[in-house]
Amino acid sequence: MFKRSLVSFTVLSLLAACLAGAAFAAPAEGTRTVTVTGHAEAAVAPDVAFVTAGIITTGADAATAREDNDRTMRRIIDALAAQGIAKANIATSQFSLQPIYKNDAKDGSPGAIAGYRLQNSVTVKVEDLGKIGPVIDAAFAAGANQFHGLRFAVKDDGRLYDELLRKAVQDGRHKASVMADALGVALGQPLSVSESGRFVPMQADAMRSFKAAGAPIEAGTLTVSVDVNLVFGL
Repeated sequence: MFKRSLVSFTVLSLLAACLAGAAFAAPAEGTRTVTVTGHAEAAVAPDVAFVTAGIITTGADAATAREDNDRTMRRIIDALAAQGIAKANIATSQFSLQPIYKNDAKDGSPGAIAGYRLQNSVTVKVEDLGKIGPVIDAAFAAGANQFHGLRFAVKDDGRLYDELLRKAVQDGRHKASVMADALGVALGQPLSVSESGRFVPMQADAMRSFKAAGAPIEAGTLTVSVDVNLVFGL
């Protein structure tokens, strides 16, 4: 299974480390508080890509559609392996079998089944970004007839997320301190903290318009951000 994406990490353990010793409790009635949002972001260069492609086949019966699809998918997987893609980096992302109905029913019903349509797609983890083009070309040369997109990501996303979360908390504390100083009061202990948003653009579907071999592919940069809500006593 692919490594968890950035958006899957929880904040509980990190917040405990960032705010060690802080007391978290619901503010008593009449307690003066200040609420702020801390923000942090970074632009990073992606170092891994995910390509999703597949095959759609049809047949008079389910077995025929399945046999044709299996045969082509085996060729696709073999072609990916020839490009140096490990089997552990190839995962089925969609598999569906649906009936194809005739359109001659007059009572509004779907009509008789005329055949079956099978769609099978795989998502390929490409760790060498220079192989993105050859991987796509190899999949289509082997029989793929569907392209579902290309997205970029960062392998070591956990460390990046931890750092951004720390900076977001620090940013929130700084804002609260400035506001308290402007009010002429002392900033108290943090009373509550929660993550309010994470933004991880993955450049999804960047290659939906892919039509020809050798199309230029630029990874660019990814902007990742984290926001936290903090409430301090005054």
